[in-house]
Amino acid sequence: MPGFIGVYNLLKEHKHEFVVITARGGLIKEMKDDAIRLLEENSIKFDKYYWQVEDKLEICKKEKIDIMIDDDWKIIKKLADNKIKTLYFRDTNLVELEESEYIKEVNNWGKIYRYIKEC
Repeated sequence: MPGFIGVYNLLKEHKHEFVVITARGGLIKEMKDDAIRLLEENSIKFDKYYWQVEDKLEICKKEKIDIMIDDDWKIIKKLADNKIKTLYFRDTNLVELEESEYIKEVNNWGKIYRYIKEC
């Protein structure tokens, strides 16, 4: 996504950790391979990876995730209901959620960077 690499580099400079929690590799095994290839091509290395995840809440709790970024409104709602701060990366055609202490809507990596920087 446009802007990700720059924001990733800035946040890594400030010692933020990145944990990938994704369903990729579950139903379509090649999606995991494609994701890994793209990460390697762009020299992006996350601190931890969780592939083929069905319940992101369980991993978020285990890892004590401060902020979860996702584009699935059902996942955002479930995490927010469990008091995990979320950034809802919402495209214009996705379900709108009411913002709260635990839900903040974003649509680009600049907004994500500014939010994390303020926390």
